[in-house]
Amino acid sequence: MNFHRIADQLIENAMERGVFENLPGQGNPLPPAPLGDPIEAFGFQLMAKTGAIPAEVQLKKEILRQTEHLRTMPSGRLKLEAMQTLANLQMRLAMMLEGRR
Repeated sequence: MNFHRIADQLIENAMERGVFENLPGQGNPLPPAPLGDPIEAFGFQLMAKTGAIPAEVQLKKEILRQTEHLRTMPSGRLKLEAMQTLANLQMRLAMMLEGRR
């Protein structure tokens, strides 16, 4: 079987049924192609649309929250524990980023 022919037939059938009518953006030019890897760009767009947050971004948010929390804490044992938590978060982020290289 020729998959291109099957795909073309499915598209033609959908067009005859009007499936492609009144879609968002109809009649507008396509946006410019993203710079860099198109697969990666598509993945980021998909994550943004679904509300998914990459693990690196989540860790960065946790690091910011922990840093702000530390600024308000008085000195003592609890502050040392919070500093250790921050250091662990920073190390996890560094390891995650290093693994991507």
